[in-house]
Amino acid sequence: MMVSKSSICILTTVSASIKAFYKGQLEALKQAGFDITVICANDEELNNQLPENIKFYPVPFSRVISPFGDIIAVLKLIHIFRKERFDIVQYSTPKASLLGSIASFFARVPIRIYILWGLYYAGQFGFKRFLFKSFEKIICKLSNKIIPISLEMVDFALSEGLGKREKYEVMLNGSACGVDLELFDPEKWKNYRGKIRDQYHLPENATIIGTVARLTGDKGINELVQAFDILSNESPRMYLLLVGEEEEKNKLDGDTVSIIMRNNRIRCAGWQNNPLPYYAAMDIFCLPTYREGFGEVNLEAQAMELPVISTNTIGPRESVEDGITGFLVKSQSSEALLEPLRKLICQSELRIKMGKAGRQRVINKFDRKEMIKAVVEHRLKLISELRIKWAV
Repeated sequence: MMVSKSSICILTTVSASIKAFYKGQLEALKQAGFDITVICANDEELNNQLPENIKFYPVPFSRVISPFGDIIAVLKLIHIFRKERFDIVQYSTPKASLLGSIASFFARVPIRIYILWGLYYAGQFGFKRFLFKSFEKIICKLSNKIIPISLEMVDFALSEGLGKREKYEVMLNGSACGVDLELFDPEKWKNYRGKIRDQYHLPENATIIGTVARLTGDKGINELVQAFDILSNESPRMYLLLVGEEEEKNKLDGDTVSIIMRNNRIRCAGWQNNPLPYYAAMDIFCLPTYREGFGEVNLEAQAMELPVISTNTIGPRESVEDGITGFLVKSQSSEALLEPLRKLICQSELRIKMGKAGRQRVINKFDRKEMIKAVVEHRLKLISELRIKWAV
């Protein structure tokens, strides 16, 4: 099925989200007949990487509250939306979603889609929680469609008063974009296991616990480091590999930083464009996050045949099958991590069994090709319904 002269605009706050979550989807929408425009903060690299004939408008989104700058961004968006006359505008990430929903509403864009990757306010307290929850209510109120990336998030959002049930729809089994199973194939990356271990002075016979995440408090890095510090005293062959970088907000606790500097079996690899070689070097993956839209890195790790330990919260509960592909533990507790880590450290057969089960689960439920197909069919359906409405 093809559409003619239908247009879609995709907004995110920063270009990294486009690069990470829209690979393959832009091409598929274009092939289905859509004219596509991408809007995010300026990035010349992204502009050069986008498929041919896809427009790019840089808009200076700030990731912090900036009243004057945000008003300028909204006015610029309204101008773009009125000029291009999009059929669909879809937005994700907090700032782009807030400004994009306001601008598309005032520009009278007929289909306004909120891709709900997570609820930032859930990790805040006091006035900040009230403020950011108010922003979410505005976004949901102004959007025609809300697409959370986990099934459980629908009931949670509704219980929080975020929009009406008829606006909600989850693509297939959830996740932001599924997993590229041809890329995330452990066989293709197995030679990097030794290379990464050599690079970071990790013994060949060591058991490597790893994570790929922002090194912030809400990703559970404090708890992971504290748990590892205890366990490293029990076994001399354990190492921790942290792949990610710190941020200005939500910095790690001072005690955590001290442990990282003191414990000579913790390695920090920083942020990596390609985390696949690092997954290949790991034996156990751990993401003890406080909140998560879904837990895409949990899926990636499972596709790479790693057992996963994550938290029993909305999102991770759907990305990990407890006791089958890994373990789910209490959030914000370093003690809760100890038992499952010990079990996986001591039982290599269990690690292999869970890793195999994890990859099969991703194949069965989270194949990126199937997710892209579902997204394209959904957008075509919305266009078809819009044309019928206009024809009446």
